[in-house]
Amino acid sequence: MKRLGLIIVSCIFSLLSVHTLYAQEQDKLLQLLKQELAADMQELQKQENPPYHMNFRVMDDRTVNISSSFGATMMSVEQHSRSMVPQIRVGDTILDNFKYNAMGAPADQRGNVRVAYLGLDDEKGADATRQAIWAEVMKRYDFAVEAYQRAKTQSQVSVADEDKAPSFSAAPVEKYYEAPLPAEKLTVDRDAWEKRLNEISAVFKAYPLLQSGDVSLTFRVLRNYFVNTEGTEVVQNRTYARIMISASMKAEDGMELPLNMSYFAYDPKDLPSNDRMIADAKDMVRRLTVLRDAPVVDPYTGPAILSGPASGVFFHEIFGHRIEGHRLKGGGETFKKKVGELVLPADFQVYCDPTLRSYAGEELNGFYLYDDQGVKARRVDVVKDGVLREFLMSRVPLDGFPRSNGHGRTAGGGDPVSRQSNLVVETTAPHSEAELRSMLIEEAKKQGKEYGYYFKEVTSGFTLTGEGGSLNSFNVTPLEVYRIYVDGRPDELVRGVDLIGTPLSMFSNIVCGGDTPSVFTGECGAESGWVPVTASSPMILVNKIETQRRQKSRDLPPILPAPGKN
Repeated sequence: MKRLGLIIVSCIFSLLSVHTLYAQEQDKLLQLLKQELAADMQELQKQENPPYHMNFRVMDDRTVNISSSFGATMMSVEQHSRSMVPQIRVGDTILDNFKYNAMGAPADQRGNVRVAYLGLDDEKGADATRQAIWAEVMKRYDFAVEAYQRAKTQSQVSVADEDKAPSFSAAPVEKYYEAPLPAEKLTVDRDAWEKRLNEISAVFKAYPLLQSGDVSLTFRVLRNYFVNTEGTEVVQNRTYARIMISASMKAEDGMELPLNMSYFAYDPKDLPSNDRMIADAKDMVRRLTVLRDAPVVDPYTGPAILSGPASGVFFHEIFGHRIEGHRLKGGGETFKKKVGELVLPADFQVYCDPTLRSYAGEELNGFYLYDDQGVKARRVDVVKDGVLREFLMSRVPLDGFPRSNGHGRTAGGGDPVSRQSNLVVETTAPHSEAELRSMLIEEAKKQGKEYGYYFKEVTSGFTLTGEGGSLNSFNVTPLEVYRIYVDGRPDELVRGVDLIGTPLSMFSNIVCGGDTPSVFTGECGAESGWVPVTASSPMILVNKIETQRRQKSRDLPPILPAPGKN
C-alpha cells in the first residue's frame, strides 16, 4: 500500500508539471519575448561591440485607484498598461557599461529613465509589440555602447577602484511560471469601494479644524515577465490592496501636523471592516486635536524609546540602506569593513527575507519569490548575535560577496540594484514595555535629564550614504513624540521634533529591545524606483539620541473658516 501511495503522488506531480508546461507554451507574450530576445541577441553579435548578456523585463500592470475626501469621491480610475525594459550588457563581466553606474539606473541620452509600452492584445498586437521591442532595444544598445566606451576611458584615467569586484556575477538558470489570474481576480467593485471610502472620510466633516481628511484605496495586479540570454524564464503574479487614511491640522504657529495610517492585504476581502477604520479615523482626529496644542520643543540629546513602528522605520532608513551591496562600492561605505564585527547588541538579530508572506500576524509588502533579475529570493541573515555577517546583493558583486542573494529590485524603467525586502529585527533578550520605561527613566536620571523621549509614531525618513560628514547622515520625521518625566509626572505630548544623527553613533547607543514586534508597511524610493517593503521591529531603548527643531512653516492657519463650518 505504501508503494502504491508513492506511485499515485508521483503521478499527480507529473500531471501538475505537464499542466504548467502547457500553460507556458500557450502564453503568447512569453513565447514572443523569448523569440525576440534570441533574435536580437543573435543580430547584435554581428556588431563591433556585441552584448555578452541581455534580458527583457515586462510589467503587465492593472491598477485601481480610488480616493475620497470629506465624504466625497475625488478620483476613481482603473488603468491597464504593459511596459518593457531591456537590459543590454556590452564588454564582459569584468568591465562593462554598468561599471561606473553601480549606484544609479541606466538612462537614455536625455537623462530620462525609459520604458517601451507594449500592446495589450496578444492576438492582434504581436507585430506592434515586436516593433516596440525592436525600437527600444536599438536605443538601449546605442546607449550601452556609449556608456561602455566611457567606462573603459574612465578605468584608464581614474584612480584604481578600492573594490575589485567584477561588473556582473553569475547566477543559476531559473524556470518558474505562474498561470494568469482569473478575470474575477483582476479588479474590484469600484462602486462598492467608493461607497465604503466615502463612509470613512465622511467622519472628517465634523471637525472644522482639519486641513485635510482623505481615504484612498490602491488595488494592484502585477504580472511580471523576465527572460534572459542565459536561459532564465520567470513569470510571476503579485496582487495587493492598500488603504491609506490621512488627516492634517495646522497649529496656531503655522506648523503642519499630519497623521496617517495604512492597512495592507494581498486580497481586498481581508482588509479591515469599515467600523474599525471609522473608529481609527476618529481616534486620528482626537490625537491631532491634542497635538495642535502641544508645546514645541528645543533640540535635545539624551535617552529615548522608539516604538515598534518607529523602530521599523529607523532600521529601514538608517541600517537597511547601508547593507544594500551596491552602496558599498562607493560613498560612505559605513559597514563595508565591519563584517565579522559587533555592530549591534549581542542579543540582536537582523535579517531580510522576501519569502516571508506574513510576520507577527501581518501580511508583508516585501514578499516575492524571484527578484527582478530572475534570481531566486532567499533569507539573508545580515546580523547574527549582534555581528555583521552579510549584505543584500544583486548581480552587482562586491569584494567578498561574489553572488546575488535575490535582492536585485526595481520598479518602472529603472534597472535593478540591491534593495531591501522584508527587514526583520529581533532580540533574544526581550524586555516588557514597563521594563523599558523604567530603564529609560533610570538612564535619564543618570544623565541628569528631566525627561526622556518616547517616539510613538513616525511617518518617514531619509538617509544620505555618500562620502563626507553630512552625506553620511539620517533624518527621521516623527509624528507623535512624548516626554517621559523622571519625577513621575504624566507623559507629555510635544511637537516639532526631527530625529537626526549619524548611523554608527546611533547603533552604538542601542541598549536593548522589547518583547512585541510591530510591522511597518510602505514603499521605498531610491535610484531603481519605488519598491514595496516592510520593516518589523520591537520597541528599542537608546541611551542617546539627537533631535533638532523642525523647520516651521511661514503659513499661518487660514483666515476663513472651512466651507460649511461658519
